[in-house]
Parts: sequence; structure tokens; C-alpha cells
Amino acid sequence: MAQAARSFRVYFVAHADGKHTGLLVRRYSSLFDGPPPSAYGSDEASVLRQLELDLRLRLSRNPGELDRYLWSEAFETRTVSLTVSPASVVDKQPVIAKREMPLRLTYAWCKAQDGSYRVMLPRFDWWLILEDLQTAKGALEHAISGALLGAEPAWLYDFRREGEEHVVAWEPALLREVKVSADAPKETDERKVLAQVADDWVGRASKGKLPRPVGEPRVKSSWLPAISQDPSRPLRSLLFVGDSGVGKTTEVRHVAHALLALGRERKNTRSPGLFATSAERLLAGMIYLGMWQERVLALVDELSGDRDFLYVDRLLPLLAPQADGASIASLLGGPMAEGEITLVAECTRQELAEARRRDAAFVDHFVTIPMREPSLAALLPNLRAFADRGKKSLHPRAIRRAAELLATYRRDRSFPGKAYRFLEALEADDATPSTVYAPDVEAAFARTTGLPLELVSDATPAGVQTVAGRLREGVIGQDSACEAAARAIAPFKAGLGPPDRPLAVLLFAGPTGVGKTELAKRIAGYLFGDDKRMVRVDMSELSTPGSASRLVATGRGVRSLAESVRREPLAVVLFDEVEKAHPEVFDLLLGVLGEGRMTDDSGRFVDFRMTFVIMTSNLGARDRDPVGFDGRTSDADYLRAVREAFRPELLGRIDQVVPFASLRPDAVRRIVDLQLAGIAKREGFTRRGIALRVSEAARDRLAELGYEPRYGARPLKRVLEGRVVTPLAAKLAADPALRHRTLRVGAEGEDADVHV
Repeated sequence: MAQAARSFRVYFVAHADGKHTGLLVRRYSSLFDGPPPSAYGSDEASVLRQLELDLRLRLSRNPGELDRYLWSEAFETRTVSLTVSPASVVDKQPVIAKREMPLRLTYAWCKAQDGSYRVMLPRFDWWLILEDLQTAKGALEHAISGALLGAEPAWLYDFRREGEEHVVAWEPALLREVKVSADAPKETDERKVLAQVADDWVGRASKGKLPRPVGEPRVKSSWLPAISQDPSRPLRSLLFVGDSGVGKTTEVRHVAHALLALGRERKNTRSPGLFATSAERLLAGMIYLGMWQERVLALVDELSGDRDFLYVDRLLPLLAPQADGASIASLLGGPMAEGEITLVAECTRQELAEARRRDAAFVDHFVTIPMREPSLAALLPNLRAFADRGKKSLHPRAIRRAAELLATYRRDRSFPGKAYRFLEALEADDATPSTVYAPDVEAAFARTTGLPLELVSDATPAGVQTVAGRLREGVIGQDSACEAAARAIAPFKAGLGPPDRPLAVLLFAGPTGVGKTELAKRIAGYLFGDDKRMVRVDMSELSTPGSASRLVATGRGVRSLAESVRREPLAVVLFDEVEKAHPEVFDLLLGVLGEGRMTDDSGRFVDFRMTFVIMTSNLGARDRDPVGFDGRTSDADYLRAVREAFRPELLGRIDQVVPFASLRPDAVRRIVDLQLAGIAKREGFTRRGIALRVSEAARDRLAELGYEPRYGARPLKRVLEGRVVTPLAAKLAADPALRHRTLRVGAEGEDADVHV
């Protein structure tokens, strides 16, 4: 059937009195639409004159309305005899009547470009899409029976044939006057809201400002039919689902480039556009009641009927209730259901489950497209192509080594995103040579992540004793605890750590002030290059009902466990005095320790698989006050106390209980030496060239003063600050010219600048 030029289609009905009704046939309608333009007159010419006046009035209010009534398809009409069984509702259940009612009606139909058939009842603004026109009779019988469910039986006759019905193509002078082509996008000034809150990705791609992604689309077969189908059919909304970094946004960029190619293919027909925004952009600056709703509704109006995609970034923020209780999704759902607008969104699998819990009907408007990590074989060619875009030359073994390191040590992120980000950092790293080999990649990876080179390099051994030695440098008197921690780090070095759990889960048990927190800091410093890469949670502050919610809180300015780990997923997580937490907190920890995951209060997934979890406890320490140094408790006492205090399911998630011994006098003395060495490196001394010399007698006295049986060596820092740092600071303040000297600290009776 030949395709007519784009023009109006008018459905005429002849009445028994010789007059005619004409209805303008529209391509689509929305939930809140009124009836299409119609007129009643003595002949078809008078009907058309009235329709033109009605159209001029409508277009003066909304010029974009024109596109809804322009057709390239040619219509025919067909009259059929139907048999309808009216149904009523009894006890909320439909009861189909035994009697069959004959009905004769006329419908209009046209053939679409994809071979399907559009069947319409213009008098009622109904339309159906059928694969075969021969099924039209059965489909209409079913539709009319459903429409009459529970209605008065007499309503059936509203569908009866009035008289001769036919469709004519109509091209009035109006089309030549308005100078607006339905094949062209709306002008910028007609899309003011869209220009404010969204970016035209297809337009950017046409100007080379949206770089084409590396490689081919990975799920092209899932979304290509949605963008290349018959232009007269509504588009389907797309939802890309996968872990962070798996390539969801990259796939949307592929869609933008595919739409650009489609537009160049269809020279005479406008192809869909793709506009990128987010929930945050839609809400930005909307501070008064009703403002954001007005913006969203205006955006829907600007996009309505133009077959454009609106990319809204993450799905879950659309469902977040605003101050008035409504959500963005509540305003978009209706237009999506009616085919007025088409969205593209993305989310993780966990976020999808949360979205379904909040609003399953909204999620069902999307075609879900799952995305998974590519295999190493599929990934490497794309990494090579990506690397070739840069100025540095990467050896093939260097690219493979980068992928291996990322797979082993950055489980919190997914391929291919984490690989592209690392190669970008490698390109910008001034310390990396222009020709990059595998050892260069290892060195750059260590610098980027903070992981020690001896841990990530195949060429550098890092056995248990090597790691334990590094930890003992800062933790005195706890050699067995340092070795136990080193054994927990060893699987990480070998790439044999559990894939779906934290790197390790250790419980440090022992009296106060013996080095539990200090060892946690040393592990953070060794693994991640900085002892500040530690998230510390004081569990004594979470001892009341409801306090578990503080761990998963999100929002601006919030510093919860969830927010801290999301910002820095490579870290030591320290749960201090864990036995004091409320049972609700332990329920939350089961997911963290067992599966390496947490869901925050906004439904987002927080990855703990690259964290090193340490819990500290005083369980098992003697209840009575120790009488002096080395008031020891056996390892069995600690283990027994832990088993009695914690539930079996929590104990089963702890890799090892690490007992800490009470400190011996020689250990406290060594801690004094370590602390004094740190004090001597403070800026106030180094800037003036001041060196410290502390006598043996002074060191012994400091060790004696800095140890208390109940608190271990915890008072030592206070003693050093008060007995050494403060007097020295006073001396320097009194003599600003004092520089490049050695200041002596001694015991009473010794020749010294400061006496302990």
C-alpha cells in the first residue's frame, strides 16, 4: 500500500438525517486528554472548515499539538458483524451472560512499516496493534466485552454502525501557514525546561562532544529493536541493571550514537533523541511547595509525543519521597503508561529489588536489560583499544597485569569500568614511563590504591613473617597477635581471599591499653598506605534500641558507616568494644561480615568486600584489678568468654579470635622509646633544628608513670604530653631564638633542660 505524505486524517460518519460528523484522527493520546477535534455539519466541506478553525485555536495555545495529528499512512475502513456476550459483576466477580448480542460496526485500519496493523475506532478514540488483520474481529469482540463489564446492557448500542464511515486525507492551508514540520524537533525556546535540566546526547554526539565508547555494544540485541521500530509506535522505556562499573552508562552512550546513525539513515524522518538528566537536576533550586512538580509536568509536556528518550541516570532517587510525600516517579508513571514519554534509567540488582518494593508498577513500565561483567577474553581487546587512544605505549603483558590486579584487589568495583579508570590514571601518572611494562603497572597500582608494592608485586615476596615484622615495628609486646594478623593478610597477597566477604574478620580480645587499636592502625597503614584509612565505630554508642539506623544513615553531612565505606571502600573497619552494641546492631553486622554487603537507608548497596574488619573486646579479661605488670588471662579464657557472649551465627563469621596479652615492663619501656621517637619528629622541633636526648633514667620513669594496671599503657600518651612535650614547649616559647640545639630530658638529679 502506497504511503501518503504526512497530513491529517479525518474520519467521517454519515447520519440518517443526511448530515456528517468528522473526527480528526490522532496518533496517540494521554491519560488526561480530552476528545480529539470534531465537527458536525451539512456536508464534509463544512465539517472541514469547522475542524480547521478548531485546530487553529488549539495550535495557538500549544503549537506542539500539531504533530499528534499528522499521518503518512493511508487508511481504509471495514465493516464487520460481531457477537458480544455482555457481562455483569456479582460479588466482585465477572459473570458472562449466556445470551449473545449481535453488533455491526465499522473500524479504520492502516498497515505500519513493520508489517503490523493499527486498528482504530475513532469515534471512541480506541486503537489496537495487531499482527494479522484477520484477528481484528476477535480482538474487537474481546475489547468491547471488557469495556461493557458491569455497565448497562443498553450501552452496547453506542457501538452500532451509524451509517457510511470512511477516512480521508486532508491537507488544509493551515499546514502551509504554520511552517512547523512534524518531522523536526521542537525549537529550543519551546523546550525551555528540557534545556535547563537535560543535555542533548545525540546532539553532542553529532558534534563529537560525546566520544564513542570503546568496542561494540554489549546488549545491542536488547535495546536496538526499541529504537529502530516503526516511527508510529511508542518507544519502550529501558532499564539497565548491573553492578557499579559494569558499563550501564556506557551502553546508554551506545544508544545515543545508534540514534545518531539512525537519524542519518532516515533522512526524511526524524529519529528519536536522547536527553540526559537526573533526579538531582530535576529538583535543583525547587525550594517552594509545588515548584518541582510544576517543573516535572512541564518537562513531560515538552517531551510528550516526540518519541525522545529521557535518560534519568539512577532509578532509585526517582522513587525517593520528597517533603510533601510525593516522588518524581509518581508524576512520570502515568505519562509512561500512556506512551507520552520514554525513560532510560539504570540501577544495581539490589536497587532494583528496593525499587520494586517501593513502586512495582513504576518499575514494570521498563524493559529490564541485565548487564554482567565481561569475560577476560572479551575485556582485553577493548582495553587495548582504549590504551591506544592515549600517548603512552602499553605492553600487552602490562594490560593483562592491570586486569589481574584489579580483579584481585578491587573487588568493590566491576569490569570494564574499573579498568578504564585505572588506564586513565596511568596515562596521567607522571611517574610512569612512556613505554609501560608489567612492573610499571604494579608500581602505579600501588601508588593509586595505597597498597604496598610488596603485596601487589609478583616479584616481591611478602610472607607471613615479613608482614608480621612490619606490624611489630609499631605494636610492642604483642608478637603473637601481629603474626595472627599477618596470617589473615596472606590470602589477600596470594589472591585467595573469599570473593564475597571482607578480606578478613578478626576479633581482638584483651585488656584495655595493650595495643588492640594500635595494631588496627598498623594494619591500615600497611595495607592501604595510611593509618588514617580506618573507619572507627564506637559500639558503646550503639547500645540502645534503634541505634543501628545510625550505621546506615545517608544524606548531606552524614558520617555514618555506610557513607564512610562508600567514600573509601579500601579501609580497615574497626568496631570498638563490640560487646556493648545492641542486638539490632549485630543483626546488621551479619550481612556485613557474612556477605560483605550493607544496604543503606536509601536502598543503595554498600560494598565491604575490600575492607579489613576488626572488632575489639575486653571479654575474658580478669574482672579483678591486676596487681601489676603481666596480669595475664589465658587464651582459653578469652575464647570461652567470646563464645558465651556472642550468638553462634556471629561467631561463625569471625575468622579468628586474636588474644592480646597484658604488657610486660620491657614492653612498656619499648613503647616509651617508640613514642619519644615520634615526638622528636614533630614540626615544632624539626623546623627549629631541635634534637631530643632522653636519659635512660627518664625513660624508665616515664614507663613507670605511663602504665596503670587497669588501663595498661593508655595513660602513657598523657604522661608524655604533660611531662615532656609541655615543658619543652614552654622553654621554646620563652626563647624564640633557641635553634639548632639538642635538648636533654632527664630524671630528677640529672643535668638536663627538662626533668621528669
